[in-house]
Amino acid sequence: SNKAENICKIMSYTMNMRSKFVNSSLYTHFKSYYNSPVNNESFMNATSATYLEDMHRLWKDDPKNVHASWDIYFRGVESGRPVGSAYVSPPSMSVPVAGGKQRVTATSPAPLTSVGESLNESTVREYLELQSIIQSFRIRGHLAATLDPLNIVRGEHIKSTRMQKFVLRHYKLPKDLNKKYILHNTDYISGGEKSLSVSEILKRLETAYCGSVGVEYMHIGNQDKYEFIRYKFESPGALRSMSPHEKKLILKRLIRASGFEDYLAKKYPSEKRFGLEGGEAMIPALKTAIDTASALGVDIFNIGIAHRGRLNVLANVVRKPLQDIFAQFLPVNIDEQLGSGDVKYHLGTYMERVNSETKRPVVVSVIANPSHLESINPVVIGKTHAERVLIGDTEGNKVWSILIHGDAATTGQGVVYETFHLSELPCYTNHGSIHIIINNQIGFTTDPRVSRTSEYCTEVAKVSSAPIFHVNGDDPEAVCYVMKTATEFKHEFKSDVVVDIVCYRKHGHNEADQPMFTNPFMYKTIQKLKPVYVKYKEELLKHRVIDEEDVREMEKYTSNWLHDGFEKAKSVTLVKARDWLDSPWKNFFTPDKDPLDVPVTGAVET
Repeated sequence: SNKAENICKIMSYTMNMRSKFVNSSLYTHFKSYYNSPVNNESFMNATSATYLEDMHRLWKDDPKNVHASWDIYFRGVESGRPVGSAYVSPPSMSVPVAGGKQRVTATSPAPLTSVGESLNESTVREYLELQSIIQSFRIRGHLAATLDPLNIVRGEHIKSTRMQKFVLRHYKLPKDLNKKYILHNTDYISGGEKSLSVSEILKRLETAYCGSVGVEYMHIGNQDKYEFIRYKFESPGALRSMSPHEKKLILKRLIRASGFEDYLAKKYPSEKRFGLEGGEAMIPALKTAIDTASALGVDIFNIGIAHRGRLNVLANVVRKPLQDIFAQFLPVNIDEQLGSGDVKYHLGTYMERVNSETKRPVVVSVIANPSHLESINPVVIGKTHAERVLIGDTEGNKVWSILIHGDAATTGQGVVYETFHLSELPCYTNHGSIHIIINNQIGFTTDPRVSRTSEYCTEVAKVSSAPIFHVNGDDPEAVCYVMKTATEFKHEFKSDVVVDIVCYRKHGHNEADQPMFTNPFMYKTIQKLKPVYVKYKEELLKHRVIDEEDVREMEKYTSNWLHDGFEKAKSVTLVKARDWLDSPWKNFFTPDKDPLDVPVTGAVET
């Protein structure tokens, strides 16, 4: 039959091929291998014969039919190489420095004329050690970062000690720091270069993870989030990529924030205002977040904040008319609807305005917080959720919540923890919030080292797998870069993100307190510091980003703005309730809407 005939043909072909193989130099080499005490070609074993025949047949037909390593091997056998030398080890993962005899990459085949550099144990250990060091920077680099503007706990003068203690102590660096290593394409520190020297790798890692920013993200299980953050911080030059326009804008906003606090201090020296001095970088940071989010299509921002810095946010971020704020310091009549038992640094407001950078209309609300500190958090996310439901924003692309915390209250009040736990729950989620910590490193009079167990006040955020960006508040460019990155992260992944602005409090808990009695060492250091806007102004002048005329114009603009608001406040005789509503809901009741219609709320109707 045809079947029997085909079997006979196959058997005849197989016998013929085996006969050729037995008489070939390949068989002789293979036989001598097993009869020889030299056993360098360890990939061969007793079951390799059939596979070897198949590979040899394919190679005979066309060397391109097999991998380059097999091509090299068979050519070596055919050329009569002695046992143990036909097999060529893969190239080394290390790249010889300039002056070496040969440059071999991991993807190029070793030349036939030489054995090539062997992948010895020493090279493997060096490479693994280097990868461990890179990972160590990602995990613990934040512990060596220069985050404290006061240089009390993590002073610049002991940075090398911190590096050795937290990052490098378990690892052995190669003796030759100029030796180059091939990096993986997801090691963004390479900046597109195929290989870097050890010294350059360490320099770039230190810049990314141990400078003015400390990044905690290794607790995140999502690989896409992990890669996003690595790209944003490991890419060379990323942290110092601000344009001249952006730098001028940061300085302008710092001058306005600092000028506002100074003006209130001069005009109302005996009044409590819970000023932002020492943490003014929060204002350009918050405005950067709104600018970035507006460019991404966000229309409504709901802000929750306690007393610290609230007036500055109302004036500089929301752009509440100054006369309304200054009138709160004057002995004027108060609308009975507003009530008489609250204070100016608890009031909320609502403003519709055009964003100066994107030229898009935005709505910014600061929610009234008459209760204590962090209790406003669930109120803000609840308001945000309600507005999202009303406008049909199912993905959280149009309405955002921004929560501004204090460092001591973040660890001390359970409502913060509870709010984080709500962030991903069905029917409650707002698809993430931006959390900003005004970390002035003190809780009323208590040092953080004796007020919490954790290294940072932000440990609570890890329950929602939020990335945490710690940043030195005296480096406004780093603060704004981190805030922009956090905003893009929130938009991309629709989940929580935390920015911890490590700063200080220039005065006591309020302006009437004298902190030299309770925290003398800290406040002796604070008294010696220049304001952050002065430092940044000097830096921009030094690098010729601005000139003295630019500074005078910015300061004059701020002075005129404040003086104009102060003069207008003198004519205010009545503080009206409608001027301080944080939720007007003007389109809530309309003639064409059924008052009994129940919108989708997430709760099941019964």
